[in-house]
Amino acid sequence: MAEIYGYKWASQFGDCADPDGGLTSAAATWAQGLARLPLESISAGFSALVKKGSEWPPSLPEFLALCLPEKGAAPYHKMAIALPAPSVDPQLVKDSLAQVRKILNGSSCVWRDKSGAGETSQRRAVA
Repeated sequence: MAEIYGYKWASQFGDCADPDGGLTSAAATWAQGLARLPLESISAGFSALVKKGSEWPPSLPEFLALCLPEKGAAPYHKMAIALPAPSVDPQLVKDSLAQVRKILNGSSCVWRDKSGAGETSQRRAVA
């Protein structure tokens, strides 16, 4: 930021390092604030900052806001390609419902796969 804003950065936040070479309080705060962001987000923040063209450097919360994607719909609210409607055989639905009714009534029923093959008869008691 000091390279972008020069003396304005230093006058607002001070030096980044203390005389012993450690981070100053302001630099440590910025480091902690940026540590949770991926590098791509920080890069996007710098790009947005340059595009914005402000004369003075941003505060940490302002810069963090620039690092986030543009506001709008959350990713899970964006439109997705709809799945095609499933094809349903009306006769299979009727047969399946009839089997369920028989099971619930304790009657014997016939089980078969979608092709109609493999019929077996069973009696189930409903408790």
